[in-house]
Amino acid sequence: MYFDNMGNSKYSILIVGMYGIPSHILRFIRNLKITNPAVSITLFSDRNKEEFTSEIDDYIDDYIQQIKVTCWFRKIPFIRRYVYSSPFINQFKKLAKQRRFDIVNIHYPSYKMSYVMKYLKRMSKTIVVSPWGSDVLRVTDNKELSKLSIVFANCDYITVGTTGDFGRVLYLQMKIDERKFHPLAWGSETIDYINEHILEISRDRAKELLRLDDRYLITCGYNAFEEQRHEIILKAIHEKLQQLPSNTTLLLPVTYGSSYGTRKKDYVERLKALCNDLQLPVIFYENYLSVSEVFLLRRATDMFVHIQTTDGGNSSLQEYVLCGAKIIHGSWIHYINLESFKPLFYYPVTKLEELGDVIVDAYYSDPIKTPVQVIEAIRARGWRSKMKHWNEFFISCCN
Repeated sequence: MYFDNMGNSKYSILIVGMYGIPSHILRFIRNLKITNPAVSITLFSDRNKEEFTSEIDDYIDDYIQQIKVTCWFRKIPFIRRYVYSSPFINQFKKLAKQRRFDIVNIHYPSYKMSYVMKYLKRMSKTIVVSPWGSDVLRVTDNKELSKLSIVFANCDYITVGTTGDFGRVLYLQMKIDERKFHPLAWGSETIDYINEHILEISRDRAKELLRLDDRYLITCGYNAFEEQRHEIILKAIHEKLQQLPSNTTLLLPVTYGSSYGTRKKDYVERLKALCNDLQLPVIFYENYLSVSEVFLLRRATDMFVHIQTTDGGNSSLQEYVLCGAKIIHGSWIHYINLESFKPLFYYPVTKLEELGDVIVDAYYSDPIKTPVQVIEAIRARGWRSKMKHWNEFFISCCN
């Protein structure tokens, strides 16, 4: 282990950030570099570098893009897998001969990583896998699950714990050695920003800044994945619209979603058509939002509806809690560390058929007095706090 002249520990890390959301990976890298300026970061991604914005250059030392082959015969089913996997395998085989890192950190693991684990082992003595939640929970193909289990079997550490719902699924479904689990929470720059500005900007002021004065704002989901169940939310609100304020306006943040071609665009267009058919007052947020803009959206929201299918512990819901919105939440998703305090910080939906009634009941109910312990736990989820633990863990891997 080496140190720079400021006493920061020097180590090299290869972050394999494929398939995950570029903005999330950028935030991880940025906060790691801010926490420890001495770390040398190489990013391997399937995305064009421009998708991370030019800001990525301020925080990485090297960028490696996945080699992709485009040819007419890639559409033939029985050779598709070879066309996609062969260049990917050969690229890592070549990298394993040329590069060495103290740590390899795989984010949003895919079954495809099983093809190159042996090469990653040559490149580093320590492989850390950081699953996000949906990368595992939404895989239903048994063959893909089997290959994904190979990734976990061949890594050294997994940055989740076994006490939460997601960790238990990993532990039981993938049959992972419990000693590999090393819980490290995903942080939030927005929570850092909320902690600094929540007292400065009221809900009414946030609405003014968004030019949404005198409206009752209901935010539906937080991305453009179909698993957010936007259509169910929109139809439920349409059925109960007469029981909600006449100035109700729906907000749909769809700034990111599926990475597969035009799938996101097609999904958003479908939602717009549905809103038009139902004559719902709605505003779509489709372009990238800065942290300050995300804060205004959270702060202006009167009610946040969150009924997605699965969740590994997203920070968006918790950001709405900090900003004082009424939370409508699917009770099939649990946050054990936050739900141990009473009252619950949300209005539970146990069956999708009940969603409309829960929304109406929540509107007419007094705001929930969220337990102080819950607020404190969420406030501590900012990246400034969480990244210190990640950096300390990476240093311990080198030692």
